[in-house]
Amino acid sequence: MLPVRLINSANVLVARSNSLQLKLNLLKKALIVSAFFYVSIFNALAGNCPPQHIDESVRVNYVYDGDTLQLEDGRKIRLLGIDTPEVFSKHNVISEDIKLGGERAKAELQKQLSLVNNRVSLAYGPQRFDRYKRTLAHVFLPDGKNMQAWLIAHGHAIAFTTPPNDRMSDCYKKQEKQAIDLGLGIWELPQYQLKQASQLNKSSRGFHRLQAKVTRVWQSNHSITLFLDDRVEVKIYKNDLMNFNAHMLNNLEFKKVLIRGWLHVKKSDTQHKNKISFIMTLRHPDAIKVVH
Repeated sequence: MLPVRLINSANVLVARSNSLQLKLNLLKKALIVSAFFYVSIFNALAGNCPPQHIDESVRVNYVYDGDTLQLEDGRKIRLLGIDTPEVFSKHNVISEDIKLGGERAKAELQKQLSLVNNRVSLAYGPQRFDRYKRTLAHVFLPDGKNMQAWLIAHGHAIAFTTPPNDRMSDCYKKQEKQAIDLGLGIWELPQYQLKQASQLNKSSRGFHRLQAKVTRVWQSNHSITLFLDDRVEVKIYKNDLMNFNAHMLNNLEFKKVLIRGWLHVKKSDTQHKNKISFIMTLRHPDAIKVVH
């Protein structure tokens, strides 16, 4: 017979072993649940934003980039409600990480189209063409998958609303929020991080998300201009003012806002040669949010 002390020690060892095994099992279950939750998010997002109507079914001939296609009949299609990183510009230098993000968006779009033999369906908005004569459309695969929603959900595109084609904007914004929260794709890149206006420099061009204080509101006959931290002029032109709440705009002075859009460096005037300032144009209230 073993001494009582040895029996007790053995029991302690067994108890510790059982406890360790229980912890390992719980950890394993937690990892499985986490993986399932992660996959479920992607599956749910990919199935969101279904078509409310289909205008025609077509076949894609060529993919220019992550948001522009050419059909077999030669028409150029611009995907509504999104924007993917640039891969080429005649006027500006594009950083390598942005260019790589654009190439990934293009490659992923090509991959999805190849799985369905390049056959897609198109749904048009109220405005059929853009200023470059491209056809504006929401693009769906034969199984109903919304390609814009899919690209946004996987971090290959931003959600960007251009009136009057804003029917899908709420749904696309939900996809984007999930992608931002998960830090997917372009949302890992420095340019797409939320910045203060004071952090901008002479290379701060292209799409940006900013947090800043409205230091002045100026109204003219053709636009309303918001001055952010005396560095960024945000213009809303007369034709787009109907999309905004005029009372809200006129009461933004000294309030903090979150704002998003494309920054352009403003040419310095003769009195402020060393001052770098920027211009951004807003067309839809989705691009501005009051913080406090």
